[in-house]
Amino acid sequence: MVKILTNPFRGAPPPLGSMVSAAGQRLSAKLDHELAVAGFPDVRAAHAAVFMAMDPDGTRLTQVAERTHMTKQAAGELTRHLVDKGYLSARADPDDRRARMLHLTERGWAVIKTGKKVISEYDAWLDDLVGAAQVAALRRTLELIIAAGSEPRRRA
Repeated sequence: MVKILTNPFRGAPPPLGSMVSAAGQRLSAKLDHELAVAGFPDVRAAHAAVFMAMDPDGTRLTQVAERTHMTKQAAGELTRHLVDKGYLSARADPDDRRARMLHLTERGWAVIKTGKKVISEYDAWLDDLVGAAQVAALRRTLELIIAAGSEPRRRA
């Protein structure tokens, strides 16, 4: 067995994906903390995608899954938790009795209000830290990366 003498990651710039994740984790930690302080300790940043996917007049689970890019099972697990904790209600869809419509409760709307405040403060902090133009450019770049939807090509 040949012993490898160097780690190619040591001393190299961190991978961009890791840096983007670390920046996202910073917002997630702030969101978790502020939601708990506001009286919502059972809601986590992981639930944010569900809240952002909800329509004011109700949303089917399949729509939540599509909008959040989750499997129906994963979206179902998150929404069940939110229903159990009183942030969402589930009712029969009036257009299709076989389907269930998820609706934000008053408590769910309060979470959205708190989350919007935290995200706005984070965005303002970013603007102050690196400048609004840099943040706008970063947003456009990340939107392009996300929309690309395929694996990067390998370099020869």
